[in-house]
Amino acid sequence: MSIESSTEIPDGSTTLEAPQRERRQAIWALAGGKGGAGRSLLAANLGVQLARSGRRVVLVDLDLQGSNLHSYLGYQRLPRSLGDLAGGKSLALSELACETTTGQLRLVGGMQRAELRDDPVAFVRQVVEQFPSLSADFIIVDCGSGRSRASIAAFAEATLGILVVTPEPTALESVYMFAQSYLQWCLTRALTGEALANLEARIREEGHDPRHLPFRAFMKRLGAIDAEARERVAEVVRATRLELILNQVRSPADEEAAGSLASGFRKCFGLPVHIAGIIEHDLSVLKSAQKRRSLSQQYPNAAATRAISGTVNRLFSISEAPRGEPDEEWEDLEAIDHYRVLEVAPKATPKEVQSAYQLLKKTFDPETTHLSPVLEAQGLREMLARIEAAYRTLIFLESRATYDQQMRISGLVQQADMPEPDGREATPSPAPPAVPEENVTASATEEAASDSADSVPGGDAAAAPANPSPRDATEPIEPAPARPVPSTGAQLRDVRKGLGLTLDAIAEETKVRPAHLDSIEREQFGDLPAPVFVRGFLREYSRCMGLPADEVIRRYMLRYEDWRASGRLPGDPI
Repeated sequence: MSIESSTEIPDGSTTLEAPQRERRQAIWALAGGKGGAGRSLLAANLGVQLARSGRRVVLVDLDLQGSNLHSYLGYQRLPRSLGDLAGGKSLALSELACETTTGQLRLVGGMQRAELRDDPVAFVRQVVEQFPSLSADFIIVDCGSGRSRASIAAFAEATLGILVVTPEPTALESVYMFAQSYLQWCLTRALTGEALANLEARIREEGHDPRHLPFRAFMKRLGAIDAEARERVAEVVRATRLELILNQVRSPADEEAAGSLASGFRKCFGLPVHIAGIIEHDLSVLKSAQKRRSLSQQYPNAAATRAISGTVNRLFSISEAPRGEPDEEWEDLEAIDHYRVLEVAPKATPKEVQSAYQLLKKTFDPETTHLSPVLEAQGLREMLARIEAAYRTLIFLESRATYDQQMRISGLVQQADMPEPDGREATPSPAPPAVPEENVTASATEEAASDSADSVPGGDAAAAPANPSPRDATEPIEPAPARPVPSTGAQLRDVRKGLGLTLDAIAEETKVRPAHLDSIEREQFGDLPAPVFVRGFLREYSRCMGLPADEVIRRYMLRYEDWRASGRLPGDPI
Protein backbone atom coordinates (compact mmCIF):
# COMPACT_ATOMS: atom_id res chain seq x y z
CA MET A 1 0.00 0.00 0.00
CA SER A 2 1.22 3.50 -0.80
CA ILE A 3 2.07 6.07 1.83
CA GLU A 4 0.56 9.53 1.60
CA SER A 5 3.56 11.82 1.97
CA SER A 6 7.07 11.78 0.57
CA THR A 7 10.35 12.23 2.35
CA GLU A 8 12.87 14.88 1.42
CA ILE A 9 15.83 13.69 -0.67
CA PRO A 10 18.98 14.20 1.42
CA ASP A 11 21.25 15.38 -1.38
CA GLY A 12 18.65 17.72 -2.86
CA SER A 13 18.45 15.75 -6.09
CA THR A 14 15.32 16.14 -8.18
CA THR A 15 15.47 12.52 -9.36
CA LEU A 16 13.21 10.14 -7.48
CA GLU A 17 13.73 6.42 -7.32
CA ALA A 18 10.70 4.22 -8.00
CA PRO A 19 9.95 3.51 -4.30
CA GLN A 20 10.03 7.27 -3.58
CA ARG A 21 7.61 7.98 -6.40
CA GLU A 22 5.30 5.41 -4.90
CA ARG A 23 5.45 7.08 -1.49
CA ARG A 24 4.30 10.35 -3.01
CA GLN A 25 1.20 8.72 -4.42
CA ALA A 26 -2.06 9.24 -2.55
CA ILE A 27 -4.96 6.86 -3.17
CA TRP A 28 -8.49 8.11 -2.56
CA ALA A 29 -11.25 5.48 -2.68
CA LEU A 30 -14.96 6.32 -2.78
CA ALA A 31 -17.54 3.81 -1.54
CA GLY A 32 -20.64 3.74 0.60
CA GLY A 33 -22.63 0.60 0.05
CA LYS A 34 -25.65 2.01 -1.77
CA GLY A 35 -26.04 3.02 -5.39
CA GLY A 36 -27.55 6.38 -6.29
CA ALA A 37 -25.62 8.36 -3.68
CA GLY A 38 -23.63 10.24 -6.33
CA ARG A 39 -20.36 8.42 -5.78
CA SER A 40 -19.25 8.36 -9.45
CA LEU A 41 -20.20 12.00 -10.05
CA LEU A 42 -18.21 13.05 -6.98
CA ALA A 43 -15.21 10.94 -8.02
CA ALA A 44 -15.18 12.59 -11.45
CA ASN A 45 -15.44 16.12 -10.08
CA LEU A 46 -12.92 15.56 -7.31
CA GLY A 47 -10.53 14.50 -10.07
CA VAL A 48 -11.28 17.59 -12.19
CA GLN A 49 -10.75 19.96 -9.24
CA LEU A 50 -7.49 18.31 -8.22
CA ALA A 51 -6.14 18.32 -11.77
CA ARG A 52 -6.97 22.02 -12.15
CA SER A 53 -4.81 22.71 -9.11
CA GLY A 54 -1.80 21.33 -10.95
CA ARG A 55 -1.74 17.74 -9.66
CA ARG A 56 -1.43 14.70 -11.87
CA VAL A 57 -4.59 12.67 -11.35
CA VAL A 58 -5.80 9.29 -12.63
CA LEU A 59 -9.38 8.17 -12.09
CA VAL A 60 -9.80 4.38 -11.87
CA ASP A 61 -13.26 2.88 -12.25
CA LEU A 62 -13.17 -0.35 -10.24
CA ASP A 63 -16.89 -0.98 -10.55
CA LEU A 64 -16.56 -4.43 -12.10
CA GLN A 65 -20.15 -4.82 -13.26
CA GLY A 66 -21.76 -1.48 -14.07
CA SER A 67 -19.11 1.20 -14.50
CA ASN A 68 -20.28 4.66 -15.59
CA LEU A 69 -17.56 7.01 -14.37
CA HIS A 70 -16.69 7.87 -17.97
CA SER A 71 -20.15 9.30 -18.64
CA TYR A 72 -19.50 12.12 -16.12
CA LEU A 73 -16.45 13.18 -18.13
CA GLY A 74 -18.00 13.39 -21.60
CA TYR A 75 -17.37 9.86 -22.88
CA GLN A 76 -20.03 7.64 -24.36
CA ARG A 77 -17.57 4.78 -24.80
CA LEU A 78 -13.90 4.47 -23.97
CA PRO A 79 -11.40 3.13 -26.53
CA ARG A 80 -9.95 0.81 -23.89
CA SER A 81 -10.79 -0.17 -20.32
CA LEU A 82 -10.19 -2.69 -17.58
CA GLY A 83 -12.15 -5.15 -19.69
CA ASP A 84 -9.08 -5.34 -21.94
CA LEU A 85 -6.89 -6.14 -18.95
CA ALA A 86 -9.33 -8.81 -17.78
CA GLY A 87 -9.42 -10.30 -21.26
CA GLY A 88 -5.67 -10.39 -21.61
CA LYS A 89 -5.48 -7.80 -24.43
CA SER A 90 -3.28 -5.47 -22.39
CA LEU A 91 -0.95 -6.32 -19.54
CA ALA A 92 -0.06 -2.78 -18.41
CA LEU A 93 -2.50 -0.56 -16.55
CA SER A 94 -0.74 2.54 -17.84
CA GLU A 95 -1.76 1.61 -21.40
CA LEU A 96 -5.44 1.79 -20.40
CA ALA A 97 -5.35 5.36 -19.08
CA CYS A 98 -7.28 7.64 -21.46
CA GLU A 99 -6.82 11.40 -21.68
CA THR A 100 -9.74 13.66 -20.74
CA THR A 101 -10.65 17.22 -21.66
CA THR A 102 -9.08 18.37 -18.37
CA GLY A 103 -5.34 18.72 -18.43
CA GLN A 104 -3.40 16.29 -16.20
CA LEU A 105 -6.50 14.16 -15.67
CA ARG A 106 -6.66 10.65 -17.11
CA LEU A 107 -9.25 7.92 -16.76
CA VAL A 108 -9.04 4.12 -16.55
CA GLY A 109 -12.50 2.84 -17.42
CA GLY A 110 -14.23 -0.07 -15.72
CA MET A 111 -16.42 -2.91 -16.93
CA GLN A 112 -20.10 -2.73 -17.80
CA ARG A 113 -20.72 -6.41 -18.37
CA ALA A 114 -19.75 -9.59 -16.54
CA GLU A 115 -16.43 -9.74 -18.38
CA LEU A 116 -14.36 -10.97 -15.47
CA ARG A 117 -13.75 -14.70 -15.29
CA ASP A 118 -11.08 -14.61 -12.57
CA ASP A 119 -11.46 -14.02 -8.82
CA PRO A 120 -12.64 -10.37 -8.46
CA VAL A 121 -10.45 -9.77 -5.40
CA ALA A 122 -7.37 -11.10 -7.18
CA PHE A 123 -8.17 -8.85 -10.13
CA VAL A 124 -8.47 -5.79 -7.87
CA ARG A 125 -5.08 -6.57 -6.38
CA GLN A 126 -3.63 -6.98 -9.86
CA VAL A 127 -4.87 -3.50 -10.73
CA VAL A 128 -3.71 -1.90 -7.47
CA GLU A 129 -0.22 -3.37 -7.79
CA GLN A 130 0.20 -1.37 -11.00
CA PHE A 131 -0.82 1.98 -9.52
CA PRO A 132 2.82 3.14 -9.20
CA SER A 133 3.21 2.81 -12.98
CA LEU A 134 0.55 5.46 -13.62
CA SER A 135 2.85 8.42 -12.84
CA ALA A 136 0.21 10.20 -10.82
CA ASP A 137 0.20 12.25 -7.65
CA PHE A 138 -3.36 11.19 -6.86
CA ILE A 139 -5.31 8.10 -7.84
CA ILE A 140 -9.05 8.33 -7.25
CA VAL A 141 -10.83 4.98 -7.20
CA ASP A 142 -14.56 4.48 -7.71
CA CYS A 143 -15.14 1.25 -5.76
CA GLY A 144 -18.66 0.67 -7.08
CA SER A 145 -21.84 0.18 -5.06
CA GLY A 146 -22.71 -2.63 -2.71
CA ARG A 147 -20.59 -4.59 -0.27
CA SER A 148 -18.98 -7.10 -2.59
CA ARG A 149 -15.56 -8.47 -1.67
CA ALA A 150 -14.06 -6.67 -4.65
CA SER A 151 -15.47 -3.30 -3.57
CA ILE A 152 -14.20 -3.74 -0.03
CA ALA A 153 -10.79 -4.94 -1.26
CA ALA A 154 -10.46 -1.80 -3.41
CA PHE A 155 -11.49 0.45 -0.51
CA ALA A 156 -8.99 -1.20 1.83
CA GLU A 157 -6.09 -0.25 -0.46
CA ALA A 158 -6.69 3.48 -0.06
CA THR A 159 -4.73 5.95 2.00
CA LEU A 160 -7.97 7.96 2.25
CA GLY A 161 -11.29 6.14 2.34
CA ILE A 162 -14.19 8.43 1.42
CA LEU A 163 -17.67 7.26 2.41
CA VAL A 164 -20.36 8.82 0.21
CA VAL A 165 -23.88 8.85 1.60
CA THR A 166 -27.16 10.72 1.29
CA PRO A 167 -29.52 11.58 4.19
CA GLU A 168 -31.95 8.83 3.14
CA PRO A 169 -32.46 6.16 5.84
CA THR A 170 -31.57 3.28 3.51
CA ALA A 171 -28.32 5.01 2.51
CA LEU A 172 -27.40 5.65 6.16
CA GLU A 173 -28.02 2.02 7.06
CA SER A 174 -26.00 0.89 4.03
CA VAL A 175 -22.94 2.90 5.01
CA TYR A 176 -22.96 1.34 8.47
CA MET A 177 -23.21 -2.14 6.94
CA PHE A 178 -20.41 -1.31 4.52
CA ALA A 179 -18.21 -0.21 7.43
CA GLN A 180 -18.97 -3.41 9.31
CA SER A 181 -17.99 -5.51 6.28
CA TYR A 182 -14.85 -3.43 5.80
CA LEU A 183 -13.78 -3.94 9.43
CA GLN A 184 -14.38 -7.68 9.12
CA TRP A 185 -12.12 -7.56 6.07
CA CYS A 186 -9.45 -5.83 8.18
CA LEU A 187 -9.72 -8.58 10.79
CA THR A 188 -9.19 -11.36 8.28
CA ARG A 189 -6.37 -9.42 6.66
CA ALA A 190 -4.53 -8.92 9.95
CA LEU A 191 -5.02 -12.38 11.44
CA THR A 192 -4.86 -15.86 9.98
CA GLY A 193 -8.06 -17.86 9.92
CA GLU A 194 -6.85 -20.15 12.70
CA ALA A 195 -5.71 -17.29 14.92
CA LEU A 196 -9.00 -15.44 14.49
CA ALA A 197 -11.01 -18.60 15.20
CA ASN A 198 -9.04 -19.20 18.42
CA LEU A 199 -9.57 -15.63 19.59
CA GLU A 200 -13.29 -15.79 18.85
CA ALA A 201 -13.49 -19.05 20.81
CA ARG A 202 -11.88 -17.40 23.83
CA ILE A 203 -14.36 -14.54 23.62
CA ARG A 204 -17.20 -17.09 23.59
CA GLU A 205 -15.73 -18.69 26.72
CA GLU A 206 -16.19 -15.32 28.43
CA GLY A 207 -19.89 -15.48 27.63
CA HIS A 208 -19.97 -13.17 24.59
CA ASP A 209 -20.86 -13.95 20.98
CA PRO A 210 -18.19 -12.26 18.82
CA ARG A 211 -20.60 -12.15 15.87
CA HIS A 212 -22.92 -9.82 17.80
CA LEU A 213 -20.32 -7.62 19.48
CA PRO A 214 -19.86 -4.12 18.05
CA PHE A 215 -16.36 -3.69 16.66
CA ARG A 216 -15.49 -1.33 19.52
CA ALA A 217 -16.41 -3.93 22.12
CA PHE A 218 -14.72 -6.70 20.12
CA MET A 219 -11.42 -4.77 20.00
CA LYS A 220 -11.62 -4.01 23.73
CA ARG A 221 -11.96 -7.71 24.56
CA LEU A 222 -9.35 -8.65 21.98
CA GLY A 223 -6.88 -6.33 23.72
CA ALA A 224 -7.51 -8.09 27.03
CA ILE A 225 -6.96 -11.50 25.46
CA ASP A 226 -4.09 -10.83 23.03
CA ALA A 227 -2.66 -7.31 22.89
CA GLU A 228 -0.33 -8.20 20.01
CA ALA A 229 -3.20 -9.46 17.85
CA ARG A 230 -5.19 -6.32 18.63
CA GLU A 231 -2.30 -4.14 17.51
CA ARG A 232 -2.00 -6.05 14.22
CA VAL A 233 -5.67 -5.40 13.53
CA ALA A 234 -5.29 -1.76 14.58
CA GLU A 235 -2.42 -1.23 12.13
CA VAL A 236 -4.56 -2.44 9.24
CA VAL A 237 -7.51 -0.28 10.28
CA ARG A 238 -5.36 2.83 10.75
CA ALA A 239 -3.79 2.49 7.30
CA THR A 240 -6.93 3.98 5.71
CA ARG A 241 -8.08 7.33 7.08
CA LEU A 242 -11.87 7.65 6.86
CA GLU A 243 -13.70 10.74 5.63
CA LEU A 244 -17.39 11.36 4.98
CA ILE A 245 -19.17 13.23 2.21
CA LEU A 246 -22.88 13.85 2.75
CA ASN A 247 -24.46 14.38 -0.65
CA GLN A 248 -27.85 15.67 -1.88
CA VAL A 249 -28.63 17.66 1.26
CA ARG A 250 -31.92 19.57 1.00
CA SER A 251 -32.41 21.09 4.47
CA PRO A 252 -30.64 21.83 7.76
CA ALA A 253 -32.31 18.72 9.18
CA ASP A 254 -30.57 16.63 6.51
CA GLU A 255 -27.22 18.03 7.61
CA GLU A 256 -27.66 16.43 11.03
CA ALA A 257 -27.08 13.05 9.38
CA ALA A 258 -23.38 13.85 9.05
CA GLY A 259 -22.90 14.45 12.78
CA SER A 260 -25.08 11.47 13.60
CA LEU A 261 -22.96 9.20 11.39
CA ALA A 262 -19.73 10.46 12.90
CA SER A 263 -21.05 9.72 16.42
CA GLY A 264 -22.34 6.33 15.37
CA PHE A 265 -18.98 5.35 13.90
CA ARG A 266 -17.10 6.50 16.98
CA LYS A 267 -19.30 4.79 19.56
CA CYS A 268 -20.17 1.62 17.64
CA PHE A 269 -16.94 1.00 15.73
CA GLY A 270 -14.45 3.09 17.70
CA LEU A 271 -13.44 4.86 14.47
CA PRO A 272 -12.97 8.59 13.94
CA VAL A 273 -14.81 9.67 10.79
CA HIS A 274 -14.41 13.32 9.85
CA ILE A 275 -16.85 15.27 7.69
CA ALA A 276 -15.00 16.24 4.52
CA GLY A 277 -17.93 17.96 2.86
CA ILE A 278 -21.68 18.51 2.71
CA ILE A 279 -23.00 18.84 -0.85
CA GLU A 280 -26.44 20.34 -1.22
CA HIS A 281 -29.01 19.10 -3.70
CA ASP A 282 -28.50 21.00 -6.96
CA LEU A 283 -30.40 20.66 -10.25
CA SER A 284 -27.17 21.57 -12.05
CA VAL A 285 -25.96 18.06 -11.29
CA LEU A 286 -28.74 16.50 -13.35
CA LYS A 287 -28.28 18.99 -16.16
CA SER A 288 -24.55 18.33 -16.41
CA ALA A 289 -25.15 14.56 -16.46
CA GLN A 290 -27.67 14.96 -19.28
CA LYS A 291 -25.12 16.95 -21.29
CA ARG A 292 -22.35 14.42 -20.52
CA ARG A 293 -20.11 17.13 -19.13
CA SER A 294 -18.48 17.31 -15.75
CA LEU A 295 -20.33 19.50 -13.28
CA SER A 296 -17.18 21.52 -12.58
CA GLN A 297 -16.79 22.39 -16.28
CA GLN A 298 -20.41 22.96 -17.20
CA TYR A 299 -21.53 24.86 -14.09
CA PRO A 300 -18.42 26.25 -12.34
CA ASN A 301 -20.46 28.64 -10.17
CA ALA A 302 -23.14 26.18 -9.09
CA ALA A 303 -23.62 25.63 -5.35
CA ALA A 304 -22.68 21.95 -5.67
CA THR A 305 -19.50 22.84 -7.58
CA ARG A 306 -18.41 25.28 -4.88
CA ALA A 307 -19.10 22.69 -2.18
CA ILE A 308 -17.06 20.07 -4.04
CA SER A 309 -14.22 22.56 -4.39
CA GLY A 310 -14.20 23.11 -0.62
CA THR A 311 -14.27 19.35 -0.08
CA VAL A 312 -11.25 18.89 -2.35
CA ASN A 313 -9.31 21.53 -0.40
CA ARG A 314 -9.97 19.74 2.86
CA LEU A 315 -9.14 16.29 1.50
CA PHE A 316 -5.98 17.59 -0.13
CA SER A 317 -4.77 19.18 3.11
CA ILE A 318 -5.40 15.89 4.93
CA SER A 319 -3.46 13.91 2.32
CA GLU A 320 -0.50 16.27 2.56
CA ALA A 321 -0.42 16.40 6.37
CA PRO A 322 1.73 13.87 8.24
CA ARG A 323 -0.12 11.28 10.27
CA GLY A 324 -0.16 12.18 13.94
CA GLU A 325 -0.92 10.00 16.90
CA PRO A 326 -4.06 7.87 16.36
CA ASP A 327 -7.26 9.05 17.97
CA GLU A 328 -8.16 7.30 21.19
CA GLU A 329 -9.66 4.02 20.11
CA TRP A 330 -11.82 1.21 21.41
CA GLU A 331 -12.03 2.31 25.01
CA ASP A 332 -14.69 1.02 27.35
CA LEU A 333 -17.57 3.47 27.08
CA GLU A 334 -18.11 3.18 30.82
CA ALA A 335 -14.53 4.28 31.49
CA ILE A 336 -14.58 7.61 29.64
CA ASP A 337 -15.79 10.87 31.12
CA HIS A 338 -19.19 12.46 30.52
CA TYR A 339 -17.84 15.14 28.21
CA ARG A 340 -16.39 12.58 25.83
CA VAL A 341 -19.58 10.54 25.98
CA LEU A 342 -21.55 13.58 24.78
CA GLU A 343 -18.66 14.61 22.48
CA VAL A 344 -18.50 18.15 23.85
CA ALA A 345 -15.65 20.21 25.30
CA PRO A 346 -15.42 20.66 29.09
CA LYS A 347 -16.22 24.35 28.51
CA ALA A 348 -19.37 23.57 26.53
CA THR A 349 -22.38 25.76 27.29
CA PRO A 350 -25.68 24.22 28.46
CA LYS A 351 -27.07 24.86 24.97
CA GLU A 352 -24.19 22.91 23.40
CA VAL A 353 -24.68 20.08 25.88
CA GLN A 354 -28.38 19.90 25.09
CA SER A 355 -27.78 20.01 21.31
CA ALA A 356 -25.23 17.21 21.55
CA TYR A 357 -27.58 15.13 23.66
CA GLN A 358 -30.49 15.56 21.24
CA LEU A 359 -28.32 14.43 18.32
CA LEU A 360 -26.98 11.41 20.20
CA LYS A 361 -30.44 10.45 21.44
CA LYS A 362 -31.70 10.44 17.86
CA THR A 363 -28.65 8.45 16.77
CA PHE A 364 -29.07 5.66 19.33
CA ASP A 365 -32.78 5.67 20.15
CA PRO A 366 -34.15 2.31 18.88
CA GLU A 367 -37.11 4.18 17.38
CA THR A 368 -35.04 6.56 15.24
CA THR A 369 -31.63 4.91 14.84
CA HIS A 370 -30.04 3.75 11.58
CA LEU A 371 -27.64 1.51 13.51
CA SER A 372 -30.08 -1.39 13.86
CA PRO A 373 -28.38 -3.53 11.18
CA VAL A 374 -25.08 -3.50 13.12
CA LEU A 375 -26.07 -2.96 16.77
CA GLU A 376 -28.66 -5.02 18.61
CA ALA A 377 -31.44 -3.51 20.70
CA GLN A 378 -29.71 -4.33 24.00
CA GLY A 379 -26.55 -2.58 22.84
CA LEU A 380 -28.55 0.46 21.78
CA ARG A 381 -30.28 0.64 25.16
CA GLU A 382 -27.00 0.40 27.05
CA MET A 383 -25.42 3.06 24.85
CA LEU A 384 -28.39 5.35 25.33
CA ALA A 385 -28.35 4.80 29.10
CA ARG A 386 -24.71 5.93 29.22
CA ILE A 387 -25.60 9.03 27.19
CA GLU A 388 -28.57 9.75 29.48
CA ALA A 389 -26.37 9.52 32.58
CA ALA A 390 -23.83 11.91 31.11
CA TYR A 391 -26.52 14.36 30.05
CA ARG A 392 -28.30 14.37 33.42
CA THR A 393 -25.00 15.17 35.15
CA LEU A 394 -23.83 17.94 32.81
CA ILE A 395 -27.07 19.76 32.09
CA PHE A 396 -27.74 20.77 35.72
CA LEU A 397 -25.34 23.32 37.18
CA GLU A 398 -24.99 21.78 40.66
CA SER A 399 -24.30 18.24 39.48
CA ARG A 400 -21.96 19.51 36.78
CA ALA A 401 -19.98 21.63 39.24
CA THR A 402 -19.60 18.63 41.55
CA TYR A 403 -18.55 16.43 38.63
CA ASP A 404 -16.04 18.99 37.39
CA GLN A 405 -14.54 19.22 40.86
CA GLN A 406 -14.17 15.45 40.97
CA MET A 407 -12.52 15.55 37.56
CA ARG A 408 -10.00 18.12 38.75
CA ILE A 409 -9.24 16.20 41.95
CA SER A 410 -8.70 12.99 40.00
CA GLY A 411 -6.39 14.79 37.56
CA LEU A 412 -8.45 13.84 34.52
CA VAL A 413 -8.63 17.48 33.39
CA GLN A 414 -6.65 20.64 34.03
CA GLN A 415 -8.14 23.71 35.67
CA ALA A 416 -7.74 25.66 32.41
CA ASP A 417 -9.96 23.18 30.59
CA MET A 418 -12.94 23.68 32.89
CA PRO A 419 -15.55 26.45 32.60
CA GLU A 420 -15.05 29.62 34.59
CA PRO A 421 -17.65 30.22 37.30
CA ASP A 422 -20.11 33.00 36.57
CA GLY A 423 -23.13 34.56 38.12
CA ARG A 424 -25.52 31.97 36.75
CA GLU A 425 -23.79 29.16 38.60
CA ALA A 426 -24.44 30.88 41.91
CA THR A 427 -28.12 30.01 41.53
CA PRO A 428 -28.79 26.31 42.12
CA SER A 429 -30.54 24.54 39.29
CA PRO A 430 -33.34 22.09 39.98
CA ALA A 431 -32.66 18.41 40.21
CA PRO A 432 -33.96 16.16 37.43
CA PRO A 433 -37.46 14.80 38.01
CA ALA A 434 -37.59 11.50 39.82
CA VAL A 435 -38.43 8.39 37.85
CA PRO A 436 -40.31 5.62 39.72
CA GLU A 437 -38.26 2.43 39.81
CA GLU A 438 -41.08 -0.05 40.35
CA ASN A 439 -42.12 -0.45 36.73
CA VAL A 440 -39.53 1.57 34.83
CA THR A 441 -38.42 0.54 31.36
CA ALA A 442 -35.49 1.69 29.23
CA SER A 443 -37.77 3.71 26.97
CA ALA A 444 -39.47 5.31 29.96
CA THR A 445 -36.10 6.36 31.38
CA GLU A 446 -35.17 7.89 28.05
CA GLU A 447 -38.49 9.73 27.82
CA ALA A 448 -38.06 11.14 31.33
CA ALA A 449 -34.60 12.45 30.46
CA SER A 450 -35.95 14.01 27.29
CA ASP A 451 -38.75 15.70 29.20
CA SER A 452 -36.27 17.11 31.70
CA ALA A 453 -34.25 18.61 28.84
CA ASP A 454 -37.22 20.70 27.80
CA SER A 455 -36.99 22.67 31.04
CA VAL A 456 -33.36 23.70 30.55
CA PRO A 457 -31.92 26.16 31.37
CA GLY A 458 -34.61 27.64 33.60
CA GLY A 459 -36.11 24.43 34.90
CA ASP A 460 -39.24 23.84 36.95
CA ALA A 461 -39.01 24.50 40.66
CA ALA A 462 -41.71 21.92 41.29
CA ALA A 463 -39.40 19.23 39.99
CA ALA A 464 -37.03 19.59 42.99
CA PRO A 465 -37.29 16.74 45.54
CA ALA A 466 -39.46 17.50 48.55
CA ASN A 467 -37.14 15.77 51.07
CA PRO A 468 -33.82 17.40 51.98
CA SER A 469 -30.56 15.86 50.81
CA PRO A 470 -28.56 13.91 53.43
CA ARG A 471 -25.76 16.49 52.77
CA ASP A 472 -25.76 20.28 52.73
CA ALA A 473 -26.56 21.28 49.14
CA THR A 474 -23.78 23.89 49.22
CA GLU A 475 -21.14 21.45 50.43
CA PRO A 476 -19.15 19.84 47.59
CA ILE A 477 -18.89 16.08 47.59
CA GLU A 478 -15.21 15.24 47.43
CA PRO A 479 -13.72 11.76 47.19
CA ALA A 480 -11.08 10.93 49.74
CA PRO A 481 -7.81 10.94 47.77
CA ALA A 482 -6.30 7.92 49.50
CA ARG A 483 -9.49 5.84 49.55
CA PRO A 484 -9.28 2.69 47.38
CA VAL A 485 -12.02 2.25 44.82
CA PRO A 486 -14.54 -0.38 46.03
CA SER A 487 -14.93 -3.49 43.90
CA THR A 488 -17.58 -5.45 45.81
CA GLY A 489 -20.90 -4.75 47.40
CA ALA A 490 -19.45 -5.31 50.85
CA GLN A 491 -16.76 -2.67 50.20
CA LEU A 492 -19.42 -0.21 49.03
CA ARG A 493 -21.36 -0.84 52.26
CA ASP A 494 -18.22 -0.21 54.32
CA VAL A 495 -17.63 3.12 52.58
CA ARG A 496 -21.24 4.16 53.16
CA LYS A 497 -21.12 3.30 56.84
CA GLY A 498 -17.79 5.07 57.19
CA LEU A 499 -19.47 8.24 55.90
CA GLY A 500 -22.31 7.82 58.39
CA LEU A 501 -24.96 7.47 55.68
CA THR A 502 -27.97 5.16 55.81
CA LEU A 503 -29.56 3.42 52.87
CA ASP A 504 -32.66 5.55 53.35
CA ALA A 505 -30.60 8.74 53.14
CA ILE A 506 -28.93 7.53 49.93
CA ALA A 507 -32.34 6.59 48.53
CA GLU A 508 -33.76 10.04 49.26
CA GLU A 509 -30.98 11.75 47.31
CA THR A 510 -30.67 9.31 44.42
CA LYS A 511 -34.37 8.30 44.10
CA VAL A 512 -33.23 4.68 43.88
CA ARG A 513 -35.33 2.27 45.94
CA PRO A 514 -33.66 1.14 49.20
CA ALA A 515 -34.33 -2.47 48.21
CA HIS A 516 -32.22 -2.06 45.07
CA LEU A 517 -29.42 -0.40 47.04
CA ASP A 518 -29.53 -3.22 49.58
CA SER A 519 -29.36 -5.82 46.77
CA ILE A 520 -26.32 -4.03 45.32
CA GLU A 521 -24.51 -4.12 48.66
CA ARG A 522 -25.44 -7.75 49.34
CA GLU A 523 -24.68 -8.69 45.70
CA GLN A 524 -28.11 -10.27 45.37
CA PHE A 525 -27.79 -10.00 41.59
CA GLY A 526 -30.92 -12.00 40.87
CA ASP A 527 -33.04 -9.35 42.59
CA LEU A 528 -31.66 -6.55 40.44
CA PRO A 529 -33.16 -5.35 37.12
CA ALA A 530 -31.41 -5.31 33.73
CA PRO A 531 -27.72 -4.26 33.58
CA VAL A 532 -28.55 -0.89 32.04
CA PHE A 533 -30.43 0.05 35.24
CA VAL A 534 -27.82 -1.45 37.56
CA ARG A 535 -25.23 0.84 35.98
CA GLY A 536 -27.52 3.82 36.55
CA PHE A 537 -28.07 2.85 40.21
CA LEU A 538 -24.32 2.47 40.75
CA ARG A 539 -23.62 5.83 39.16
CA GLU A 540 -26.03 7.66 41.49
CA TYR A 541 -24.88 5.64 44.50
CA SER A 542 -21.22 6.45 43.78
CA ARG A 543 -21.92 10.12 43.12
CA CYS A 544 -23.69 10.44 46.44
CA MET A 545 -20.65 9.05 48.29
CA GLY A 546 -18.05 10.98 46.28
CA LEU A 547 -16.63 7.88 44.55
CA PRO A 548 -15.34 7.73 40.95
CA ALA A 549 -18.50 6.39 39.38
CA ASP A 550 -17.03 5.06 36.13
CA GLU A 551 -14.43 2.97 37.94
CA VAL A 552 -16.93 1.68 40.51
CA ILE A 553 -19.28 0.64 37.72
CA ARG A 554 -16.51 -1.07 35.78
CA ARG A 555 -15.35 -3.13 38.76
CA TYR A 556 -18.78 -4.00 40.12
CA MET A 557 -20.22 -4.94 36.71
CA LEU A 558 -17.39 -7.43 36.17
CA ARG A 559 -18.73 -9.37 39.16
CA TYR A 560 -22.30 -8.92 37.96
CA GLU A 561 -21.45 -10.22 34.46
CA ASP A 562 -19.55 -13.17 35.96
CA TRP A 563 -22.67 -14.08 37.91
CA ARG A 564 -24.87 -13.82 34.82
CA ALA A 565 -22.48 -15.95 32.77
CA SER A 566 -22.34 -18.61 35.51
CA GLY A 567 -26.06 -19.37 35.25
CA ARG A 568 -26.59 -19.27 39.02
CA LEU A 569 -30.11 -18.91 40.35
CA PRO A 570 -31.34 -15.65 41.91
CA GLY A 571 -30.03 -15.31 45.42
CA ASP A 572 -27.10 -17.68 44.91
CA PRO A 573 -23.81 -16.21 46.20
CA ILE A 574 -21.16 -15.39 43.66
